Amino acid sequence: AVVSTQSTGAMDPEDRLRTKIMLKEHLALGIAVYKGYVDDPRNTDNAWVESHSINYHDSLGTSFSKFPLKVSATGEAADVQWIALDRNLDLYGNHEWILEKVCFHRHAYNPFSRQVMKNQIPVVS
Repeated sequence: AVVSTQSTGAMDPEDRLRTKIMLKEHLALGIAVYKGYVDDPRNTDNAWVESHSINYHDSLGTSFSKFPLKVSATGEAADVQWIALDRNLDLYGNHEWILEKVCFHRHAYNPFSRQVMKNQIPVVS
């Protein structure tokens, strides 16, 4: 998910500064997962998609949960949201592979894996 600093627009200046500092601290903790070309059906010989994927982990739910993701500064809904990983997600290009890397790095359940690993609960689809 992407967090926009525009969501701080309705705050008073002191709260806005505190939020910007907190956001900067949290974003500094990200781990780069992938940066580069993405195999995507929209790619052409003259234009292609590149991705810069960074994993931010909030194991206690106390960091990024403080930042609203669905409402922009104008009050309109944005195309940003937290979602659960599911093997039925409609992903472009090699984004599934990028998410598999995050699952591996975090020792997390990988819904995209075709194998059932030891101590892993299989997903019922």
